[in-house]
Amino acid sequence: MDNVQISDSGHLFYDPYIYGYDDNFFKTISGSITVTNGKIRVNSGTDSLGRVNSIDMFMFGELTYGVTIPTAPTAGDNRVWGFFSRAIQNRNAAYFYISGTNFYARSYGDTSSTSESTTIEWDSAWTATPIDYKIVWRIERVDFYVNNIKLATHTTKVPAQMLMPMYFSNGANDNMDINFIRIRDARKVSHGKAIFWASTSSSPSPSISPSISPSVSPSASLSPSLSPSISPSISPSV
Repeated sequence: MDNVQISDSGHLFYDPYIYGYDDNFFKTISGSITVTNGKIRVNSGTDSLGRVNSIDMFMFGELTYGVTIPTAPTAGDNRVWGFFSRAIQNRNAAYFYISGTNFYARSYGDTSSTSESTTIEWDSAWTATPIDYKIVWRIERVDFYVNNIKLATHTTKVPAQMLMPMYFSNGANDNMDINFIRIRDARKVSHGKAIFWASTSSSPSPSISPSISPSVSPSASLSPSLSPSISPSISPSV
């Protein structure tokens, strides 16, 4: 994947059992990133953070992570998963965020680093279990779901119309597992590594074939409370 391939209306399913940890798709920033039993394991290791960005980038669409959070949010925790660019930090971002004992859905627009933030009550059924966390990014809003139950809608701070990478961060020396990644109905998808000095792109090299995976049925037992706000609250370590 030495050249960029831009496609419209993108769909993608990343299965670690098939692809493992493919460095044509992921960029390790720091920490210990391994594949164990068909799961991508993000651990801080000897670093302060285990951090991974996708090389592929996406504009709008429905992003679902199958993620296992090993413990309920506790003092000292710092975990992030969603759309986030380390180059522009907290602008044009939308992600789930655990900070200490708190769990948030957060989004940012293009003009400031002030977030629209919803505090979500952690459900014990989400601990140490594969759970689907979904972010639906549209031009006018961002919706956040856990196991297909909508827990937040943000309309004030919405990422701009631009390509954004996926991001994972774990500030604990424990195992935060990525079980799968699914993208549906992205407006645009950029596959591969850019050659910025090339005036024209050569034939695209093979890439991960897109696929569609059935949604996971919602869990009827979930009933977390919500507390939306817009504030320059504490930002995650990135």
